[in-house]
Amino acid sequence: MAWKNWQVGALAALFALAMLYSVRAEEVKATDEGKGAEFKGKTVEMKDKGEFAIILAFSAGKEVIATTKGDKETDVHLFVYDENKKVVGKDTSPGPKCKVKFTPAKDGKFKLLVRNSGGANKVTLEVEVAK
Repeated sequence: MAWKNWQVGALAALFALAMLYSVRAEEVKATDEGKGAEFKGKTVEMKDKGEFAIILAFSAGKEVIATTKGDKETDVHLFVYDENKKVVGKDTSPGPKCKVKFTPAKDGKFKLLVRNSGGANKVTLEVEVAK
């Protein structure tokens, strides 16, 4: 009986750990940085497997180009999500440089998520909005 209780306890602990890890992986706390046209860029010291996210507001019909660059040769990925959490663009190519172009169909806020793996890196996110 004690053996069975130990197994159930271990299984419950593993399940709880898996749930905590999956929630953390999906929900990165994003900072609202205001209007995309006024965004001056952001540089972040990132750990291996680190990530950061920002929220920017963009106007409909104006092309947006979001880029990343890093000081070191780590693998950086860039994802852009709309207000409905739908991916509107991504760059998962190898290396520290990413580029995502998109044109919003309507005014709204977009989440830009940067992920880093392969070691620590100082990553800069920049955004350019067509005039």
